Amino acid sequence: MELNFEFSGFRFTSGPDPDKDTRQIVRIFQDGKPFTDLHGRPVTRNFASHVSAAGIEEFCRRFATDSAFRNELLVKQTMSCC
Repeated sequence: MELNFEFSGFRFTSGPDPDKDTRQIVRIFQDGKPFTDLHGRPVTRNFASHVSAAGIEEFCRRFATDSAFRNELLVKQTMSCC
């Protein structure tokens, strides 16, 4: 399932994760460029392949409109490598 959403200056694309068939991956863009973490890596979010389109849309809308939620995810992704 491939989905595209746009909210508050963010664009989201989702599709099958090329690294794992059982997941969907959501890629996040802002102003036409990949949205990156503090290390400059593109921010993505993985979901189980059976997640509903509404579930992905809810995440995208919240990420775009809730700066505290967005910042929490940025910190988690940034610190995941350390």
